[in-house]
Amino acid sequence: MKEFFETYEHLKQYPEFDLEEIQDKYKTWEESGSDGDGEWIYPPWIFDPKLAFEYVMLAYAPDSSLVNIKDQTVRKQTAMKDSKIPKEHQKKILSNEHPMIGDMITRLFTHVNDLDYELLISGKEAIVSLLEVVRKPVDGRLLDDKERNAIKAKKECFEDAQFLLKEVRSIWNTMHEINPDMAEYVKEGVFKGGKAESFSKKKRKS
Repeated sequence: MKEFFETYEHLKQYPEFDLEEIQDKYKTWEESGSDGDGEWIYPPWIFDPKLAFEYVMLAYAPDSSLVNIKDQTVRKQTAMKDSKIPKEHQKKILSNEHPMIGDMITRLFTHVNDLDYELLISGKEAIVSLLEVVRKPVDGRLLDDKERNAIKAKKECFEDAQFLLKEVRSIWNTMHEINPDMAEYVKEGVFKGGKAESFSKKKRKS
C-alpha cells in the first residue's frame, strides 16, 4: 500500500493538495462592521489533505487495490473507511458535493490522462446521481402541472441513466478485452498510452 501512494506522491506539489492553497481558494471575507473590519472565514468542509489524498487515490486511481470493485459507490465507501475520512465529511463526498475532493480528482485524472478510464468512472457516478432522482418520490402536494413536470423529469433521468449504462458497459468491455484484470490493464498501458488505439487497429484487421 505504501508503494502505491508513493507512485502519486508527486501530485502533492500541486495546489489541489496543499492546505494553504485550498484555504486561500475557498476562504471568504466576512465584515464585522462598517469600518471594514472583519475576518477570513474558511469552509467547514476543508479537512486534512493527507487523508483526502489517500481517499482520492484509493477511490479513483486506476491502479488502486480497489479498482476491481465494480460498484463505484461501494469503492468510495471502502476508500473512505480505509483512509479514515472523518464522518462529518463522508456524506458530502459520497454525493460528489465536496469541492476540495472534486479538485483533487480532477488533478488525478489530468495526470492519468486516460479518457476511457475517466469516462468509465464519471459515467458510473452520473448513473448513481440520475437514479437517485428517479427513486425520489413525487410530492403529492404539488399542483398538477408541477407534478407532471416532476414525473417527466424522472422519466428523462431514467432514460439518461439507461443510455449511460450502455456506454459504461461498452467502455468496460473494451478495456477488459485488452486485459481482463483492470489493475494489469493500468500497469501495462494507462500511463504509456496507445492501448485503446492498438486495440482498435487489431479489431479493424480481424
